[in-house]
Order: sequence, then structure tokens, then C-alpha cells
Amino acid sequence: IAKTCALLSCVQRQLGYFAALHEGSVGSGSVISRAPALPLVLTWEGVGELEEVFGMSLAPSGTSSLLQSLLSCVKQTHVDQRYGSPGEDTQLQAKVSLLRDFADISAEPSNWSPGLHGLWYCGPGENVESAKQVYLPDVVHSVAGGESGMKGISRVLRALALWQDRGKDEDVTAPFPSGHTLYRFEAVHGTCLVANLPTMKTRMVSQMHEKLNLLAQAQIRPIADVESIEVEKPDQDDARVQFAALTARSEGTRVCAFIVPSTGTYTGAQVSFREGLSRETFTGLDKVRRIFVLAPVCDCYIDGCGLPERRCAWYGSVPLDLVVLEKLRSSKAFTELTVEQDMTERAIEVLMPLVDNCLDVEQDFTLVPVLVGGLMSRNAEQYTKLLAPYLADSANLFVVAGDAEELGDSIDLDRGMDPSDSPRRWMKEMPTLVGNSDELAPVFDALELFLAVLAQAPRREEFTFNRYW
Repeated sequence: IAKTCALLSCVQRQLGYFAALHEGSVGSGSVISRAPALPLVLTWEGVGELEEVFGMSLAPSGTSSLLQSLLSCVKQTHVDQRYGSPGEDTQLQAKVSLLRDFADISAEPSNWSPGLHGLWYCGPGENVESAKQVYLPDVVHSVAGGESGMKGISRVLRALALWQDRGKDEDVTAPFPSGHTLYRFEAVHGTCLVANLPTMKTRMVSQMHEKLNLLAQAQIRPIADVESIEVEKPDQDDARVQFAALTARSEGTRVCAFIVPSTGTYTGAQVSFREGLSRETFTGLDKVRRIFVLAPVCDCYIDGCGLPERRCAWYGSVPLDLVVLEKLRSSKAFTELTVEQDMTERAIEVLMPLVDNCLDVEQDFTLVPVLVGGLMSRNAEQYTKLLAPYLADSANLFVVAGDAEELGDSIDLDRGMDPSDSPRRWMKEMPTLVGNSDELAPVFDALELFLAVLAQAPRREEFTFNRYW
């Protein structure tokens, strides 16, 4: 169990929270989800072990299972700044210590053996389950300096200051004063090298794209604050609509999708999007665990729709949903982009600041980026059937690049897969700002694809575009 916990810790560090949650719930480590919460300590260390520690955390109390305790530990060690960060050549490993065989030795604080036992100390008023001072057996052994017997015990108790209310020369073997509690415990260890996992890649924003983004934003003129419009269709006299929200009628104002400008940060859309979200009242966002992003390509050409390659696990600091992406890839309908190819395409990256604004800062989610390329209407049906089941699930949110102002008062979803008879395009080409004004728009673009997905979704009659700003 300790070894499996160490493996899941590496999965979470390398692939993200939800990858570890999936692997620990229904994957190879499912035994961890069935085990009750146990006291454990997670340590990230190099080959130097105690001399090369990069994070350490005690499992929080109150968790329902061993898996939840472990996932919380990994999160805590991720923000642990006490030990510094490992270098690129560090042979980093996760070490999980499961603590067992606790015994209260407050009346006889010398009743333990260096190298075998660890120490768990609680001061006056402290909850035993959330102790502030826990020392693993190898830590205690190191502090003892190799000494055994009373000499080693005395050295440890004094060094760890567990008797700080007493005089310096007092006998450390005497019982602890009232309110002070000392437990001994044994530990079972499991380790896993991070290098044991497949090497995964992170898709970053290139310096060139960062410069282009800054230059584009420098050209943006300040715009007046526009109040959200609580009607089915915005009045034509009002300011141009940039965003729309799809909600489920039967679930109040639970939002299922946002329509956002394709240009994203290039036109400063993240600012007005964030302000609009703060004015609107949406429910259900706290349940979202996965965000699909559909965007039309603007820098490269792909046949049909594209997904990141299997080696890609992160978009910046956001983990990809490897399970869902693998299901989509297995359909053989998607083109697979390498990380290098993906980094030349700006369609998704310009929307990421808007995606980040959809949920609370502390809320974990995974990303499913879908690039829409040269997609003919006759080939779109296979994609709609693959994506439609996800739309009705409250754990999913769609962010779709398109022109919200092109959404009419009502949408004929039965038109579904054949928009060719419509004289009006759902989305316009990217402006000259991104330097691709001469490129031909795809026959079936991202918003049209999403509307076709909506037409195939279960209980489609419950969905409506009723928020605009």
C-alpha cells in the first residue's frame, strides 16, 4: 500500500490531481480508494534522503479515505517552500510513510528505541489528530547521532525540545507534565522514483507569442463598462456583445458553456469576461472538474479536429485530462499535434486567461483542448457524437471560440449537421490583429461544431442561450 501511494504521488506531481484521482479510484491503484484514512507522511527527497529533502507533509485529519489523504498531502508539499526546489538532474522520489502501532508513552517518555520508533508530540490544547510535531523514525535516528539506549533517548528529547516547560537539568525520563502527550509509532515506507513514470511534456507559450500578445494589447483602446443584458437577445442599440452563456433551464442558472471571442487576450477579452462574470449569477461552476476548449486554428492547417499528442500532459500549469483525451484519440477521428506543432498555434493559448477566470482560484480542473481545422459539414457528425455526451454532465464546462453576436433569438437545433443553407456565418475570420486576415475560414468552424454538438446532446431542449454581455 505504501508503494502504491508513492506511485500515485508521482502521478499527481507529473500528470495532475485528477490523473492521480482516476488512477487511485478505478485504475491500478484502486485499493487506495477502498482503504480507510491512515496517518501518513509524504516526503519528496533525492538520493541523499534526509540530506536532500524538497518537501514534507503530514496527512490532514478528517479525510474519508486514504486516497483523499494522499492527494491532499501532495498538494501541501507542492506549495512547501521550506526546502527549495529540486534541480533538473535530481533523482527525485516520493517516499510515503504509513504510521502504525501508536502507543502513549507520556508517563514513560524514554520507552522507545532510536531507529525503530518515531515520535508524535501534542502540546497543551492541541488536537491529537493534527499534531504539529511529528518525527519519523529516520529523523529520530539521525538526531540521536547513532547513539542507543538512554544516551540516545536523552539526546533526542532534548534536541527536539519536547520538554520545553521543564528545567534544562531535569530528568528527561520523568513523566510529561499534564497536557503534554507523547506517542511512539512505527512506520512502513514505500518509495517511487519520479523517473519511473513516462517522460511527459508541457506546452508553454513561446517568447514570440508573448511579444505578439503584448503588442496587440498595447493597441487596445479603453472601452466603457457595459452592464450585462438579461434578455434572450441583446438590443441592437447596445454595445457589441462579446460573450454568451448557455444554461440548463431545468437546473436554474447552471452554466454549461461560454461563447467567447476567438481573439481572446489579443483584444483584452479576459478583462470584460471577468467583469461580466462578477455581475452575473451562475450556478454549477463549483461542480466543474473538466473544461473543454473549442477553438478554430489560426496559425496552421489541420484536417478535421486536432488534439495534443500523448506525451503532452500540461498546458502551462493546467493539467490535461489524459483519460478523456485518450478516449477521443482512440476514435481515430482526430489529428494528433506534437508539442512543437501545438506551440506554433495560438488558438487555445489566447483563451487560457479566460478559462482561468471561469472557476475559483483554488478549484482543480483538467483541460480538453480541441482545435477545429478544415472540417467539412459531412465529416462533422463523428465529432458531435463523441462530444455530445459530455455536454449534459454538470462536471464539464465548454468554452467555445466564436461570435456571440451571431447567435439569433432562437436556434434551430434540428438544422444540426447541415448549416450550409444558412446565409449567415456563425463566426467571422480572425481580425488582422493576429495577422491571418487572408486565410480562408473553415467550412465548419468551432461555434458551428459546438451548435451541432448541442443538437446531439441528451435533453437538448433544456439548453438556452440566455445571458449576454
